[in-house]
Amino acid sequence: MSIGRVAVGDAETERVLRDVLSELGAPPGEEWTVSVTPNSGAGAWEVSLQGAPRLKSEHIDWESVHRADGDRYRKLFHKAERDPQFLKRALRKLLWEAIQFRENPVWSVDPVLAEAFEKAVWTELRHEEMKPLQVRFGVWREGPDGTKFVCKVEYASASDRPWSWWSSLVRTPDDLQHELQKALVARRKRRAAQALAAKSAAARLARRARMAAAEAAAKSATVLGPVPRPAEQRASA
Repeated sequence: MSIGRVAVGDAETERVLRDVLSELGAPPGEEWTVSVTPNSGAGAWEVSLQGAPRLKSEHIDWESVHRADGDRYRKLFHKAERDPQFLKRALRKLLWEAIQFRENPVWSVDPVLAEAFEKAVWTELRHEEMKPLQVRFGVWREGPDGTKFVCKVEYASASDRPWSWWSSLVRTPDDLQHELQKALVARRKRRAAQALAAKSAAARLARRARMAAAEAAAKSATVLGPVPRPAEQRASA
């Protein structure tokens, strides 16, 4: 992520915005540039980006123009939207399109906690090769234990094995991140074992094929008998 001009008329807000942009970064293999400037005519922050293509249907709130040297994106953030955390969520959705946050009723309970839960999940999933990933949250209110939360991560692909994971009922984003981290490590180990097993199976099949071919060749040679030498052919004639 290359951060260009960030100028909104307040030094502290500009510092926070730069920190937010640095934290977001960009997906591996993608080059992005971003700038945040005031749009005095609209009384808004104008955010402009140049980078990789994105699905327009997923980002209808952004103006987008396709260019050979990188697609352009533009969005105005008005009034209450002129907030670093609001801008962060909007940019995260655009930049990290492969991590799709769907239902999250935690926002109606505690917006700060909701953001912390999403950040915990995003922090772990941003390094995964699975694309796209859909994330959903749930809220459970029960008995003296109070409010707990649950998360589901789902990966569906036509060319790869699907993966679906449910957390236990957790209280904090740290608890959720720890559970997800363990689940992803277990998945990677399982896939490595499956790949090794598939490689071993392929090697066994290849070895059996070679042995079968050698046996067939030996049987063919036995049936035909040895080929006589030229001298033997003349003598028999």
